[in-house]
Amino acid sequence: MENSMEKVGSIARSVEVWMFAAFGALVLAACLDGTPRRAVQAGAAGVPPASALALPHTGPAQPMYVVHVVGKRPSAAEKRALRSSAG
Repeated sequence: MENSMEKVGSIARSVEVWMFAAFGALVLAACLDGTPRRAVQAGAAGVPPASALALPHTGPAQPMYVVHVVGKRPSAAEKRALRSSAG
């Protein structure tokens, strides 16, 4: 019984070593890949890319809404108090 446990342990250790070696080989292959990567030129600081700019308004009749969320959501008790005072 003890001998079979040692065999299982040595097989498991062997598999672990082979998996670690395979992972290391993959990392080494990725590092030694021959295709150079081009650096992407950075834009000006604080300027969004052209694809992120908003479209202009088509006419002066279209208002622009700005919503400011301040505070917290009312609790259930606060909602009941508002409903009872309103009606």
